[in-house]
Amino acid sequence: MKLKQGMMLLIAGGAVAGAIALAQAFNEPKYQAAPKGEITLEYWSWVPKMEEQAALFTKQYPNIKVKVVNVGAGQSGTYPKLQTAIKAGTGAPDVAQVEFGYIPFFASTGGLADLTKYLPSDAKNYFVPWTWSQVSQGKAVYGIPQDQGPFAMIYRKDIFDKYKIAVPTTWNEYEAAGKKLFEASGGKVKIGNFFSTFAPWFTALAWANGAQFWKLNTDGSYTQTLNSAAAKQVANYWGRLLEKKYVSTLGAFSADFWNAVSKGEVATSMEAAWGTGSFAGSLEKNPGVGAEYRVAPLPQWKKGGTASGNWGGSTAVVTTQSKNPEAAALFAYWLMSSKASVVQGWKGAGVFPAASAGLDLPELSDKTSNPSKFFDGQNVAAVYKEAGKGVNTRFQWSPWAPTVDASFQKQMDLAVNGKQSFADALDNWQAETLTKAKADGYNVK
Repeated sequence: MKLKQGMMLLIAGGAVAGAIALAQAFNEPKYQAAPKGEITLEYWSWVPKMEEQAALFTKQYPNIKVKVVNVGAGQSGTYPKLQTAIKAGTGAPDVAQVEFGYIPFFASTGGLADLTKYLPSDAKNYFVPWTWSQVSQGKAVYGIPQDQGPFAMIYRKDIFDKYKIAVPTTWNEYEAAGKKLFEASGGKVKIGNFFSTFAPWFTALAWANGAQFWKLNTDGSYTQTLNSAAAKQVANYWGRLLEKKYVSTLGAFSADFWNAVSKGEVATSMEAAWGTGSFAGSLEKNPGVGAEYRVAPLPQWKKGGTASGNWGGSTAVVTTQSKNPEAAALFAYWLMSSKASVVQGWKGAGVFPAASAGLDLPELSDKTSNPSKFFDGQNVAAVYKEAGKGVNTRFQWSPWAPTVDASFQKQMDLAVNGKQSFADALDNWQAETLTKAKADGYNVK
């Protein structure tokens, strides 16, 4: 696999601030006409209730039916299956959900269609600028931005009230709260959970501390630094909390995690904006939850800070195997920019829109529907809008994301099980990933 020179992603989450539209009316594009004839598209997506958004599209374009297939989230489902299909030359869907961090990888395989000739020339004007840069390379466009994932802290108000502990605003306060909870509950209540199997989760926390994992150099090469002082500060911090048993290591999105949260055994969770939808969807109908969930800004390394990181942010890509790329591009574009779809995405799954006009929708602040309804009417979108302003706009991605994720899981598993320090885990993550990326033909140092 050869690296396409200049394949770079700049996450500019801080640009969210400038992206909050001033217009009062929803700025919806004028969509192109649908291709003629009966068409059926297959769409791989792990977003809850995506079938409802697809149905809205078919209502407007009756000749295009969309079959939504959930083959599993990201690294654990969609990506390996999509990679296999691209390599085999068959079996890929028409449209697939792919996170920003994986766009350069799939683009470098030749498996993604350039959507330029299928989209209106002004398509990019309807999206938050930094999200469009995530799907573009030169004049080529490899996907349509779906959402953003600035980081904040979901917490259980009832637990903090019960133990008379203030909601932490700094990481020092977070550790102190963890100690109090551990002692007061006899070790039954953890302050949080360390997602040791998810590199993007750790990346967001390191990102919020100023870490820069990759840099695209002027000669087209990359510099990788996964073990910087900023990243090690984050790793060592969580390692210390684990050693003191203040936090757990339950699998992200696992039944064990949701069960522990619903029972009040985990008091907080660092989550992207879309995490509010995950909480609402996973716990809303859980009998006996009886908790008071809220969202607060991400704890800071320096008191008074406003830094945040970004986890995820997805797109809709069209594969080169699609027999109906024009219809597939229309579907992807409409899905991410139409008012009806954006509103449904927020209410159905907490999808924090990449469509510029979506950030000003009153529906994002609607207390009577999820996710806000689940959070006792709190305007959770407002918290995440502020979080977006604190995301470093200069963070860059690399095209060897699968290698990064696999190595992280391996090295963190060793650290969590006491077989190496967390600082050594980052050093080994850096070394192993660098060696594999070079072996795969990437120009990296």
